[in-house]
Amino acid sequence: MTALVTGASGGLGAAVALALADAGHDVAVHYRGDEAGARDVAAAVAARGRRASTLQADLDVPLDTPQALDAACAGLLDRCADDLGTPDVVVLSAFPQHQQGWSDLDAAAWDGYHRAGLRPTAVLLRQATDRMGPGGAAVVVGSIEGLRAAPGHAAYAVAKAALHHLVAAAAHEVGPRGVRVVGVAPGLVDREGLEDAWPDGVARYRATASLGRPVTAAEVAGTVAFLASPVASGITGTTVTIDAGWSAAPGW
Repeated sequence: MTALVTGASGGLGAAVALALADAGHDVAVHYRGDEAGARDVAAAVAARGRRASTLQADLDVPLDTPQALDAACAGLLDRCADDLGTPDVVVLSAFPQHQQGWSDLDAAAWDGYHRAGLRPTAVLLRQATDRMGPGGAAVVVGSIEGLRAAPGHAAYAVAKAALHHLVAAAAHEVGPRGVRVVGVAPGLVDREGLEDAWPDGVARYRATASLGRPVTAAEVAGTVAFLASPVASGITGTTVTIDAGWSAAPGW
């Protein structure tokens, strides 16, 4: 089994790559600029007894050159196939995130999320699922902000909400071929230095979440690995929330 994970040189993408390796997948580790991070993740995959490949690709392509994005996505999938085999699991994790006030959201800000986030995710998803046979699965990483808006994150939240609908739309298109498309919507993901960088936000999250804490990257990654597995063969067209119960409570 072969998995391709985008944005896997660190953070959540890296955790997903390792969870898939633990589940028995060879893993293609995509990165845009952090080659050293990608190599570290690939080494960790190899240490688990699985094959690994690092694949550089910049999918942030100008909006006026759509053919270049088509070619970049096809090239990424071709290189994965050459190194490890055609991926039967693709996890679309790469996505930009910037905090911007509402009055600062000019056309360039909206274009940035479309160009670097939504459009490459949709194009790569379509190309990857077209290459999959029965049993193939794609997992799209959304966000709880795609379900409930957050102050200062309007453009990001709108783009993530579009990904959630993309999951449903794509699932209907590819389902007759036995291919699944599912999503995950992580809440606040704990990381080193998070509480120091955003003490008020973390405190509010702890006060609201049913479990009284953020989620971990390993918890999200484990859910992704489950959704990509044959055990979840009846799950498609939906987005699973992983937020320690934050969305079960009212308010931010």
